[in-house]
Amino acid sequence: MKKYLTVLMVGLIVAMFASIFTAVIYYTGDKVEQLGTTQQETGQTDASKTQNESSAKEASANKEETVTWTKSDTVIEFPILMYHHIADVVDGNTLYVPKAEFQMEMAALKEAGYYTLSPEEAYRVLTQNEKPAEKIVWVTLDDGYVDNYNSAVPVLTELGMKATINVITGIQDGVEWLANPQLLELKKNALISIESHTVDHVDLSQQTYDGQLAQLTDSRQTINQLLNQDTSVICYPSGRYNDETASVAAQAGYKLGLTTDPGLASSENGLFALNRVRIAYGHSKESFLNQIGNY
Repeated sequence: MKKYLTVLMVGLIVAMFASIFTAVIYYTGDKVEQLGTTQQETGQTDASKTQNESSAKEASANKEETVTWTKSDTVIEFPILMYHHIADVVDGNTLYVPKAEFQMEMAALKEAGYYTLSPEEAYRVLTQNEKPAEKIVWVTLDDGYVDNYNSAVPVLTELGMKATINVITGIQDGVEWLANPQLLELKKNALISIESHTVDHVDLSQQTYDGQLAQLTDSRQTINQLLNQDTSVICYPSGRYNDETASVAAQAGYKLGLTTDPGLASSENGLFALNRVRIAYGHSKESFLNQIGNY
């Protein structure tokens, strides 16, 4: 009997320890599983949060400036500013404005309440006779110099102002003239537009119809393919054009043509004969604003 009780007691103790061991294993495993699930859910939450934050930042960065376009009862006129080099001095060339002056002039425009136009916005102004602000201006830089990239673009970016660089597609060296890698970098800047200044900067007024068409078509196709865009503006080299140029430009796929004829731009010029205001070096803030206001 005593032996039987001893065996029974040992059996009960073994069973008790087995039960406790199983419970511990189950509890620990369950906690590990729960912990793993929690970590997975937390990871998903963090990933979703990061993705949402990234999307929010991207949306904010890509958000266009909110403007209200207003119809005008009279034909809208506005200045298209014409710059070339943005440099302290250019040997043998008077077509330059020092960076400090350019910065002063852009800051003066901003302080005076001017809204800077993109090519698409300028086209809307000219064709719909409506504008996004009381004061509007289109800033253009001709020829596609590297100093535009190094000097003008940082100023424009800092001030949040738009501008258009008209490039000569057949003249590129990356030293004086913008080359493809620089143009691709500029394409990433939503404030900067790249438009055409022909292939070789020839005098269009002295070209045949076919000669003009080749210059305008080839340069447009080159820019379109490089930047994956629909180039809409042709800037005539030295501002020269003839009676055929407007029809050539339209056939080549452009919407607007820029001259060097002085004065304010308006639809009354004709979309392919738009006036511009040449900006030379040596301005003060007052003389610069007065020049724009003199038209």
